[in-house]
Amino acid sequence: MLREIVFLVIGLVLLWTPRSWLRLGKPNKTRKQIAVTGGPRRDRLPGDHSLWIEEEFKRGRNWLDFGRAMAGSLAMASTVPVLLTEMVAAPGISTAAVAFITQAVILLAAVVIQMLRVEERFMLYPPIFFVLGLALAVVGWKAAVIGFISIWAINLVLPNPGVFLAVYAAGITVLGVFFGSGIKPTLLMAALAATAPMVAILSRRRLVLFRKKTKIASR
Repeated sequence: MLREIVFLVIGLVLLWTPRSWLRLGKPNKTRKQIAVTGGPRRDRLPGDHSLWIEEEFKRGRNWLDFGRAMAGSLAMASTVPVLLTEMVAAPGISTAAVAFITQAVILLAAVVIQMLRVEERFMLYPPIFFVLGLALAVVGWKAAVIGFISIWAINLVLPNPGVFLAVYAAGITVLGVFFGSGIKPTLLMAALAATAPMVAILSRRRLVLFRKKTKIASR
């Protein structure tokens, strides 16, 4: 049981550590150094908030999000049922149901933590790679891999991160049912993917992507 507790704690740390804490000693950027559009290599057209795959795949912290989400969710999924089986022994209580609800709450809290950002003001960030990383533990590797490839394949026609996550939520639902992941895990994964766009709609805020501006030499 001690081993399970240790793995669960590690999983929670991986899942609940905010992305903004993973700057590896880099100084905090002021708002003047942060842009919601544009990039160091190419210029965007006005109003273009789409995801550029070449930019997103080159960002190390995106893959760090993906890896820690995958590792943390797998650690959590493998330990919570074992711990609850030993702790919940009351008659009439379904350990499987309690385990699923516990995991759902942990994962939902993780997505919300990754989504909320404070960069001189409150903003909403789309935790795209983090959500994609959770899929392996929630719906299985087949649905997760095909879902990952499919959403990036159709990304060219998606206008912004909110639509990206909404389409992914719909697609992972179909894939989860097709591959027999189970109704509850499939709906959970869809809910996790749809959380950020739903919160953005309800709060009337836009999901913001943080990108470095090209530095201009002062004269």
